[in-house]
Amino acid sequence: MNLQDILTKYGVPDPSIVGKLPRGGITLDFVGHAEITKILIEVDPNWSWEPVAWTTDGRPAIATVNGMAVMWGKLTVLGQTRLGVGSARHDKPDLDKELIGDFLRNAAMRFGISLSLWSKSEWEEQQAAPRKPAEPKPVSQDFVTKFRDACKKKGINPDDVAKAAGVDLAAVTDADAPKLRDAFKAADTKQAQQQADDGKFRGPVTEEAIKHVFGEQVRVVAESKPDNPTPKNPGEPATKPQLGKIRALLNAKGISSFTEKTEVCADLINRPITKLEQLTQGEASQCIDILDARVS
Repeated sequence: MNLQDILTKYGVPDPSIVGKLPRGGITLDFVGHAEITKILIEVDPNWSWEPVAWTTDGRPAIATVNGMAVMWGKLTVLGQTRLGVGSARHDKPDLDKELIGDFLRNAAMRFGISLSLWSKSEWEEQQAAPRKPAEPKPVSQDFVTKFRDACKKKGINPDDVAKAAGVDLAAVTDADAPKLRDAFKAADTKQAQQQADDGKFRGPVTEEAIKHVFGEQVRVVAESKPDNPTPKNPGEPATKPQLGKIRALLNAKGISSFTEKTEVCADLINRPITKLEQLTQGEASQCIDILDARVS
């Protein structure tokens, strides 16, 4: 791959990796630093970056300008080095991470990666470069077994999910896998909503859910706390007491940053959120059950 190929292949990002970021009363499209990193590895496994200057204690040099922390750096891809800059509010709790992520997005743009998001007026009619579809390959039997097990744990009929996805479970291909996942999520969401309508939004906190947050080494001692009643309005925004308890529980588990707290709760409710205030009362109660479970 050469530098021109980067612009052709990655200048317009796949819509599936484009997120939304509210800023200044408007919503901006962006590609997260994890996806940028993945693209950089695809382009050049040996890519690297470094700050333009270091402090005496070995940290990247950061300047503060009008309340904003600024870090300049150099990104090297395919033997070419270009400047980039990262900026964030100076009082951010994860300032170093914020600066590096913002720098990578900015510097990668200098090579043409996701350039359309930075200059929309010039790309309005351009679509993402078409990719030659790969020949579907059969998935392993282990995939089908795990799918059936996941349905069983949720009390969902796997045949109904497969039918909704238009997939034959006797001949599942890798192209069918996303369809099954989407149909499974839809069935799970529908079932959860039905339970909410019946006043039974929350199921028991499972060992699997606890392990998801705290690691494989935990052992569930008690499934849930009795002081977290089922919310009367599970679809309404989470209450301040709920959000306060979630933050306190996460802090107690050593999860202190805004970003990490949001990511943990997003994983627990299985949908993307950009802040805890986007949780519903039902989702907040679900998070509290999992976080408040006693483990050893």
